[in-house]
Amino acid sequence: MYRSSVGLCLIACLALGACATGPKGIRIVNEGSSAVPQQQGAVIRNFTAPEIQAAIVGKTFQYTRPDGNGFISYNGDGSFEYQDDSKGSGKGRWSANGEQFCESYGNKPMECGVFKNTGDAYFAANSRLVEMKV
Repeated sequence: MYRSSVGLCLIACLALGACATGPKGIRIVNEGSSAVPQQQGAVIRNFTAPEIQAAIVGKTFQYTRPDGNGFISYNGDGSFEYQDDSKGSGKGRWSANGEQFCESYGNKPMECGVFKNTGDAYFAANSRLVEMKV
C-alpha cells in the first residue's frame, strides 16, 4: 500500500511539473497575433546643429541636471530662460556647432557636449530635457 501511494505521488508530481513548463500568466491575442504590437526602438545618435535648433527653438522643457531641476525655454537668437526649482529664474546663452551643443548661464563657463534623443527625452550636454506639451 505504501509503495502504491508513493508511486501515485511521484506520478502526480511529474504531471504537475510537465504542466508548469509552458507559458505563464494571461496572454491576450488579436486574431492570432499579439495584442501589443512590437515596436522598434529609436536609434540613438548625435544630432547635427540644424537638428538641434529644430528640436529646441520655441519650446519649453523640464530639465534635470546634476546641479538642479526646473523648466527651460530656448529662443532662436541663442538665448534661453529658465526657472530652477531651488535657484530661481535666470537667463543664459546656447549654441550648436556640428554635433556639439553648448550652454552657459549665470557666471558658469560654457558647457558643451553631444545632443541626442532617446525617444522620450533629449540629452543635451549635462542636461536631460523632456518637452512640455500643451
